[in-house]
Amino acid sequence: MNSILFGGSNKLEIIDEKSFSRLYDLFWNSSVDFVLKLVKDRDEAENISQDVFIQIWEKREKLHNIQDIKNFLFVCLRNKAFDHLREIKKSTQETAELWRTLNQQHDEAGQADFERHNFEKLETAIASLSQHKRKIVSLKFEENKSYEEISDLLSISTNTVKNHLVQIKKKLKSEVI
Repeated sequence: MNSILFGGSNKLEIIDEKSFSRLYDLFWNSSVDFVLKLVKDRDEAENISQDVFIQIWEKREKLHNIQDIKNFLFVCLRNKAFDHLREIKKSTQETAELWRTLNQQHDEAGQADFERHNFEKLETAIASLSQHKRKIVSLKFEENKSYEEISDLLSISTNTVKNHLVQIKKKLKSEVI
């Protein structure tokens, strides 16, 4: 194949938007399907795929030595998906650690004062969140709603709910501990 997109063989030569569009059209569906198998969330699979295509476009001048674009693309997609999965796992572990820390401190002397102090810090931290994020906290932790239920109630994607909760947990952790 000899084209603007691939040049000789499968070498990447994205010169302009037209050649990038051809790359995008050629690999978009298979990219999303591949990432979907890893992250099990269609919205997130599309977001990850979009991010990788954006990175390819932004770094196109530096990618002229890529010999096999399909392999390169799918390695980038896999790595980005694994990064996302690690971030979710890390957030879950941090939340569990936060509750373990709070429970350990709870068992120590001065339990009532400690609880009142931490509760006040937590209330202050939650009050400083935007109204939208406070609503997500309320739905998730007070009403025990799932990501999908929150997504439906607030008319936002499940991925957005997850991202907000990651941000909220980081903020609360930094302010409470």
